[in-house]
Amino acid sequence: MKKSVILGLAALLAAPVLAAPAGSYLPAAQELHKRVVKERDPSARQTNLFQGSAKTGETKTHQVQLTAGKYYTFFAACEYNCDNIDLTLKSADGSEVESDTESDDAPMFSVRPARTGRYTLSVTIPGCKTASGCKYSSQVFVGNRDIFAR
Repeated sequence: MKKSVILGLAALLAAPVLAAPAGSYLPAAQELHKRVVKERDPSARQTNLFQGSAKTGETKTHQVQLTAGKYYTFFAACEYNCDNIDLTLKSADGSEVESDTESDDAPMFSVRPARTGRYTLSVTIPGCKTASGCKYSSQVFVGNRDIFAR
């Protein structure tokens, strides 16, 4: 359900993103994610933006500070030479909190942590079409509601 809600909303908002010049997909995707989140939760704000490059099968980790009871939304995107990117959130003890490992290039999920603390956000690229690696970005938003809920 979550992807259908977001993809439907994204289709309505995507015209300017689709018109972006070649080579600028990540900034356009980041802007689209911001617009989608704001449409569903006007009080939401971006707390983290992570960017990097990873080769096929490589995982990059990023630390995020989350507050118990708040609603967080996570997105990732990769450049055109990437056809699969996965996103996983783990607590300080290493247990998985949430993940999106579907075979696609648009992982997303929301969490409302029970505990305040540092969490590890892992970005894995199972499918990169170039040996040098694929560029990616991951965004974290905090707001007052689960944007994937009906």
